[in-house]
Amino acid sequence: MFGVRLFRFFDALWIRGCALLMLAGMQSACQTPVVAGKNLGLDELKKNTPQAMISIPSPEVWGGEVRCDSGACRWVAVEHETSQVVLYALQGRQARLLDRRSVAYHPDSAKWIDNSHVVAAVEKSQTLDIFSVSSEGKLNPKAQIDVGFEPRDVAVLPARDGGWLLLATPYRGEQVAWVYWHPAKSPRKALQTWCAAPWHVTRVPKGPKGQGPGLTVGCLDDKQLLYVPEPHTFEEAVASPVTSVRMFDHVPRRVGVTPSGRYWYVALELGGSVARYDVVANIWQTLPFTVFGAVGVAAYDDDTVAWGENNQILLVRYDKEGGVVVQRRFPVSGFPTELQWIDVDQDGVIDLISMNSAGPASDILYGPLLP
Repeated sequence: MFGVRLFRFFDALWIRGCALLMLAGMQSACQTPVVAGKNLGLDELKKNTPQAMISIPSPEVWGGEVRCDSGACRWVAVEHETSQVVLYALQGRQARLLDRRSVAYHPDSAKWIDNSHVVAAVEKSQTLDIFSVSSEGKLNPKAQIDVGFEPRDVAVLPARDGGWLLLATPYRGEQVAWVYWHPAKSPRKALQTWCAAPWHVTRVPKGPKGQGPGLTVGCLDDKQLLYVPEPHTFEEAVASPVTSVRMFDHVPRRVGVTPSGRYWYVALELGGSVARYDVVANIWQTLPFTVFGAVGVAAYDDDTVAWGENNQILLVRYDKEGGVVVQRRFPVSGFPTELQWIDVDQDGVIDLISMNSAGPASDILYGPLLP
């Protein structure tokens, strides 16, 4: 439990002092940098430089999301320590700040609801703060919904009647909050017990053993992975059955699903391995990794995945047996806890955004990133 809590501290303080790591028996990790690739069967992994890369000067971004529409992209994010929600226009290979709004202490995540609304999960106020987004990119407070706990993240699902299902997950504790929200209706809220510290929810088009679309989440404190069928109404959401899919020896931080939906890649903290799950064949594979482990993950295709490690991204292509075919290392500006593949500059090639929860900036790595 102590190791898990310390890793959460890294989200904000990794770059502020390795002395904290020594308390957890990781002195060597401070004094000697982790050599990426050593546990992957490679003698040395050289630093790679993308064709182009920009850093966006928003510090300690604990969560965010890029959304593109009609050839233009915008990035909403939260700056954890400044307690602000920020909105950037991403045009070509440049970023321009559109607006920033102060919220209560320690916002942890932000997501797009639709092209005109965003939602932020805010710890101190224990709320989901919803903003409308004007055509000029201004953030205007729209609603504030009390969820009854400190939310670490929020997921957004469309409801059948044209509204939205917002799923708030806790920084600590076992309860999640389902919120029905519609711009013209009163919100509804219900709590549901899931597991210990289910942080980051991922939508998956295929569930385990032939099940349909749903949600999966790693539970940090009891080291398990859950699956929940995707609901379409508030009533379905609060009645959704919760199934434990897998137990791990190490903390499952995030899950990245491939575009085909066939594979789930699981980022595991520490331990020198990560995991891959074939939901069609119902086969789990343990994949070698660095001693540090992974805190972020985003799958490019069935075989290629970006892992967020210690101030760097490891981009790995695997074969069917889980062996490493190609790997590249990209240093970034901080601790890459949230990764997203999206064509930011609209040139037809997928790019990678690294949202860094510790460090002075987040980064966009423009593709192609693999040979």
